[in-house]
Amino acid sequence: MHDVSYTHVTLADYILTEDPELLVENETVTRIYKNLKKQKEVVTHKDIILCLIQKIEQESDTDKQDIYLEALEYVVYRTPDDDIV
Repeated sequence: MHDVSYTHVTLADYILTEDPELLVENETVTRIYKNLKKQKEVVTHKDIILCLIQKIEQESDTDKQDIYLEALEYVVYRTPDDDIV
Protein backbone atom coordinates (compact mmCIF):
# COMPACT_ATOMS: atom_id res chain seq x y z
CA MET A 1 0.00 0.00 0.00
CA HIS A 2 1.36 3.42 -0.94
CA ASP A 3 1.57 6.26 1.52
CA VAL A 4 -0.02 9.29 -0.13
CA SER A 5 0.92 12.62 1.36
CA TYR A 6 -1.72 15.23 2.08
CA THR A 7 -0.09 17.60 -0.40
CA HIS A 8 -0.24 15.00 -3.16
CA VAL A 9 -3.94 14.36 -2.61
CA THR A 10 -4.72 18.05 -2.48
CA LEU A 11 -2.69 18.76 -5.62
CA ALA A 12 -4.41 15.94 -7.46
CA ASP A 13 -7.78 17.35 -6.49
CA TYR A 14 -7.22 20.61 -8.31
CA ILE A 15 -4.67 19.68 -10.93
CA LEU A 16 -7.20 17.32 -12.42
CA THR A 17 -9.92 19.98 -12.52
CA GLU A 18 -11.69 20.15 -15.85
CA ASP A 19 -12.03 23.92 -16.06
CA PRO A 20 -10.56 24.88 -19.47
CA GLU A 21 -9.71 28.37 -18.21
CA LEU A 22 -7.26 26.79 -15.76
CA LEU A 23 -5.50 24.57 -18.31
CA VAL A 24 -2.25 26.57 -18.47
CA GLU A 25 -2.10 26.88 -14.69
CA ASN A 26 -2.75 23.14 -14.31
CA GLU A 27 0.03 22.27 -16.74
CA THR A 28 2.47 24.70 -15.12
CA VAL A 29 1.80 23.47 -11.58
CA THR A 30 1.90 19.83 -12.71
CA ARG A 31 5.26 20.33 -14.44
CA ILE A 32 6.74 22.09 -11.40
CA TYR A 33 5.40 19.41 -9.07
CA LYS A 34 6.93 16.63 -11.18
CA ASN A 35 10.30 18.42 -11.33
CA LEU A 36 10.32 18.96 -7.57
CA LYS A 37 9.27 15.36 -6.99
CA LYS A 38 12.41 14.22 -8.80
CA GLN A 39 14.47 16.16 -6.25
CA LYS A 40 12.46 15.59 -3.07
CA GLU A 41 10.49 12.72 -1.60
CA VAL A 42 7.75 15.02 -0.27
CA VAL A 43 6.68 18.15 -2.12
CA THR A 44 4.70 20.73 -0.17
CA HIS A 45 2.59 23.62 -1.33
CA LYS A 46 5.29 25.93 0.00
CA ASP A 47 7.84 24.22 -2.27
CA ILE A 48 5.66 24.88 -5.29
CA ILE A 49 5.00 28.47 -4.25
CA LEU A 50 8.72 29.15 -3.73
CA CYS A 51 9.58 27.59 -7.08
CA LEU A 52 6.99 29.74 -8.85
CA ILE A 53 8.29 32.90 -7.15
CA GLN A 54 11.83 32.03 -8.27
CA LYS A 55 10.64 31.45 -11.83
CA ILE A 56 8.83 34.81 -11.86
CA GLU A 57 11.96 36.57 -10.61
CA GLN A 58 14.30 34.82 -13.08
CA GLU A 59 12.13 35.00 -16.20
CA SER A 60 12.73 37.92 -18.57
CA ASP A 61 9.86 37.09 -20.95
CA THR A 62 6.81 38.97 -19.65
CA ASP A 63 4.38 36.46 -21.16
CA LYS A 64 6.04 33.61 -19.28
CA GLN A 65 6.14 35.73 -16.13
CA ASP A 66 2.38 36.20 -16.43
CA ILE A 67 1.89 32.43 -16.76
CA TYR A 68 3.96 31.81 -13.64
CA LEU A 69 2.12 34.57 -11.78
CA GLU A 70 -1.27 33.11 -12.71
CA ALA A 71 -0.06 29.66 -11.65
CA LEU A 72 1.14 31.16 -8.35
CA GLU A 73 -2.26 32.75 -7.74
CA TYR A 74 -3.87 29.43 -8.66
CA VAL A 75 -1.81 27.54 -6.06
CA VAL A 76 -2.14 30.18 -3.34
CA TYR A 77 -5.92 30.41 -3.65
CA ARG A 78 -6.29 26.63 -3.63
CA THR A 79 -3.80 25.94 -0.82
CA PRO A 80 -5.41 25.14 2.51
CA ASP A 81 -4.53 27.50 5.31
CA ASP A 82 -1.78 26.34 7.63
CA ASP A 83 -2.99 25.20 11.00
CA ILE A 84 -2.08 27.61 13.76
CA VAL A 85 -1.04 25.82 16.92
